[in-house]
Amino acid sequence: MVTVKSSQKIFTDSEVATLTGICVDHLHNFAKSRHLGFIARAAEAASMTADQWLFTLSDLMVLVTLFPKCTH
Repeated sequence: MVTVKSSQKIFTDSEVATLTGICVDHLHNFAKSRHLGFIARAAEAASMTADQWLFTLSDLMVLVTLFPKCTH
């Protein structure tokens, strides 16, 4: 069971990893294979782009239901 604020609509990959117990590497691989989440490209001060995965509440519920917690 995962408890989140009702006002929160978008979750970062690190937040999802903390809430679900799934490591970020497994989270990214599973999200790619199941077409969950989306990548946001944020411009940094050095004019480089940083990829950050964002997930909706629906994505979060699917992850909690289908993917077990990592044990490593």
